[in-house]
Amino acid sequence: MARRDLNELVHYRNETSEVQGLENGTKTGRLNRLPKRDAAVVKRQLSLLQTYLGGIKYMTGLPDIVIIVDQHEEYTALRECITLGIPTICLIDTNCDPDLADISIPANDDAISSIRLILNKLVFAI
Repeated sequence: MARRDLNELVHYRNETSEVQGLENGTKTGRLNRLPKRDAAVVKRQLSLLQTYLGGIKYMTGLPDIVIIVDQHEEYTALRECITLGIPTICLIDTNCDPDLADISIPANDDAISSIRLILNKLVFAI
């Protein structure tokens, strides 16, 4: 299990360092020296990486806890948290399995007001 955690962390760091390298290349003007086609490929790759990794770019390690709003939609993230041993707090609706989460909060995960209320309470508590 520890080896898998280490591999996940190394993969995460490699991806984020690639994003930072591409961003530095755009800032320093290194992309201007590339042919037009290669520059377009690099820009497309940077855009894709920023879409998927932009929110976790400045993380230095794995999170201490994960809050999942819609367990049904974020099932893959929940399984990864279980595999890595990261505790999870899940907002549980009627179509969810409360046994998968470490802490289950029964709530309507479709209503914005319900989500906002619970997340405000959790943020204040943390």
